[in-house]
Formats: sequence, structure tokens, C-alpha cells
Amino acid sequence: MSTPKKWAFSLLTSGALLVLVTALLVLNPGFLYANRTATTHYVIYHNRALDPALLPRLDQARAIDQQSSWFDPALRLNICLNDGSAYPKLVEKVLGPAFGWSVYRSVVLSGEANPRANYVFLNGYKWNLVQLLAHEAAHCYQLRRLGIWRMNPIIQQYPTWKLEGYAEYVARRGPNYPSLRQQVQQLNQAEQATPHEWGITLVDGTTASREYANYLIITTYCLDVKKLTYQQLLADTTSKQTVHRQLANWYRHGESQ
Repeated sequence: MSTPKKWAFSLLTSGALLVLVTALLVLNPGFLYANRTATTHYVIYHNRALDPALLPRLDQARAIDQQSSWFDPALRLNICLNDGSAYPKLVEKVLGPAFGWSVYRSVVLSGEANPRANYVFLNGYKWNLVQLLAHEAAHCYQLRRLGIWRMNPIIQQYPTWKLEGYAEYVARRGPNYPSLRQQVQQLNQAEQATPHEWGITLVDGTTASREYANYLIITTYCLDVKKLTYQQLLADTTSKQTVHRQLANWYRHGESQ
């Protein structure tokens, strides 16, 4: 084998090995954590002593997810905290920056969790902890139902707004959450007041992404106003732009339309 071919083979072999090792670590968080605490529904990975206030927050998130028709009671989730382990940083390198991620059956927190105050703190912003846990868990249930092939971000069989919008729809719905009309009004006001800001401040003082708020609004319109099931929404070929126009028309002319 000539020298250039040897170099190419060596690089390919090293690259393949690196990918395999990274995948092994990402899919097995226990390798990078000092402690593992098992509960009935979760395996919690952490480096520092576990805050007992986290357990009722996990119960609250599970109760939220149980309202989804895609909830799977048999799925036992991993909860990976950002408390000194290298694991969240590894996931960030693979998936990009975020407040949290879902990786197969793992919910990974990027920011510092404060369970007693119910938020995750990252880069000067607070994200509602229970809703973040419920959101990322909803993605795990999506993956369980759809399979890794259809959830593959490279193939991207479904548009991002339908996947993220539904996770937000599950996580943020509740008796104290604004109505759809109020959500549209709040987002419009925020974009007019501070058009270059990425987030929107919620009533509990935490922040949500404006992009995700938009996904939530159009998903809520499809599920609650158009009365589609989530499976029907995934199969629907109506473009995002058309749904936006339908939503705008509904907003202008009243909820009776």
C-alpha cells in the first residue's frame, strides 16, 4: 500500500473509531458520571449529592407528559444533570447549544438546575425546569413511537416545527398557561418591542425561545382549532406558511372561525 493510501486509511480508521467512541459515550451516560440514583421511573446521573427537591419536579414533569397520547409508561428515562460531569459538554459538542437535549431515552440538562426554585440557569437566562424536563421527555416518547429512522435529523422526514411544537404543546399546556389568542398577542408584542431579542419572558419569570413559542402557537392552532390529532398533523402536507396564514386569519376574525 502506497504512503498516501496508508495515510488515508489511517485517517479513516481513526475517524471511524472516534465516532464509535463518541456514540458509545453519548448513549451510555453512566461512563461519565460519579453517581447513579434509580427511582421507579427514572435513572438519575449526577456528580454531586442529589437535591431531594428534584424528585417531586420529575413527578410533576411526568404528570404533564402523561396527558399526551404518545406517553409510554413502560419507558424508563435517564436524567443527566449538569453538575460537574463532562457528559453535557460532550452532548453539546454533538448536538449544539441548548438548555437541554433528548438523547434516545435520556434527558440531558445543559444549564445548572435549581429544583427548589424550578428553573435551569444558563447564560444569564432561566428556563422552567419542570417544563424543560417534560419537553425533552416528550421527544423521547416521540422517538419511541416514530423510531430513530423517521426521527433522524439528517433525513428530517418531519419538519422541525412539528416535532418541537408538539414537545412544547405537551410541556407548556396547563390551567395557568395563556390561551392561544393570548400567546399570539404576547409574541407579537414582544417582537415589536424588542425585535432582535431571541427569547420571550413568561409569567413565571423564566424565558422561552421565540422560535419555539412560534412552533407552539402553530401546533396549538392545528391541534386545538383545526382539531387534528398529532398523527394527522405529522401526515398533513399543508406548508408552514399556509398554516401561518390560516392562523392569522383566525386571529383577526375571532375564535368562532
